[in-house]
Amino acid sequence: MNPEIPHPGALIVIEGIDGSGSTTQSDMLLQWLQRVGIPSVFTCEPSKGPIGGVLRLHLGRQVELGGPEAEALGFAADRMDHIVSEIAPALARGITVVADRYYLSSLAYQALSCDLAWLREINRFALRPDLTVFLSVPVDVGVARFSQRATRERFEEDRDELARIAGMYDTAIGLLREEGEDVQVIDGTRSPGDVHAEIVQLAVAVLQPRYPGVSISVDAHE
Repeated sequence: MNPEIPHPGALIVIEGIDGSGSTTQSDMLLQWLQRVGIPSVFTCEPSKGPIGGVLRLHLGRQVELGGPEAEALGFAADRMDHIVSEIAPALARGITVVADRYYLSSLAYQALSCDLAWLREINRFALRPDLTVFLSVPVDVGVARFSQRATRERFEEDRDELARIAGMYDTAIGLLREEGEDVQVIDGTRSPGDVHAEIVQLAVAVLQPRYPGVSISVDAHE
């Protein structure tokens, strides 16, 4: 294997503010990967692990944590458990992992109440994604989309707060790019099919060196 490739599988992260379509696009990417014959798995954060379960209850306002620092540490702990128990083993077996949210979310959401440098420090042992795609949508578009949901999480309540989160995403993306991470920002307001097609084009460049025996089509519909 190419020594510049740290693991046989690829870690591809889909990010965005609430209502950006990250879950939809993660699912569409997973289906495309399976169609072209690349072993793949979907995951998300908070994870389905024990710490992630508590965080989901917290986001649903069923469990209170001891302040923003405890929340941030909870997300960092869940992420490390997620990596060790699920992500890293899959990558080592040549399985591509599609993640709906990862540490970029922590650097945006938790930075509302916590120091950004500290957040980067507590997440410094997390595996770097091979590709992060950020779905850029105006705040009002995100609000319009998630307002149709039957239930909402804590961050889906306040438009002004979501605007601040969007600003923190911009800051965090800039910092990660300075550190050499591949973070691609694309227009998430287009049709799901058009957004998916662009994500596929970005993913192909990451996947081809890892799966030389697989014929990877850039046609998102094949």
